Parts: sequence; structure tokens; C-alpha cells
Amino acid sequence: MALKELIKPAKSTQAESTEKSVKMDEVVNKFISQGGSTAQETSQPIAVNQEDHRLTLRIPQWLMDRVDVKRKERVGSISRNLWILETIEKACKK
Repeated sequence: MALKELIKPAKSTQAESTEKSVKMDEVVNKFISQGGSTAQETSQPIAVNQEDHRLTLRIPQWLMDRVDVKRKERVGSISRNLWILETIEKACKK
């Protein structure tokens, strides 16, 4: 394995550090002075999709392992969530 020499950059002086800090303060103050709108309050929380139902499902590890094996047999990559949804859909069609 090839070794690579680590070269550390030279430390900046106190004056350079202070100058960078002042420039950053100017940038921040300029951004703040531009203003902007405030967040609007809503009467109802915003949902990503109000048709979705979220739940917690407890699955034993041995079954999760089998799900993972089946997912990996499929061409391409598929999430557990999508695989489980597709399997539920297939079971409901019967």
C-alpha cells in the first residue's frame, strides 16, 4: 500500500482570523437586512398525503430475514416497505 504524506495547511494569524470573522458578519447582516416573510399558521397540520395510514408493525427477526431474501431475489433494488406493500396488495387480490 502506498503511503501519502499528510501536509497540514499553515495556521492563519490572528489578524486573518479577525478579518474573516468581520467579513462573515457583514454577509450575515446583509442577508438578515433583506428581510423575508414569517411562517404562516395553519388551522390543521399539513400531511404529506392524507390518504396514507401509518402504523407500527412488529415483525420477528426470522421473518424479516426471509423478507430480505425475497427482496434480494428480485431484479433491481426495492425497499422493505414497498416489498411489503406489494405483497399485501397481491394477498388482497386473491
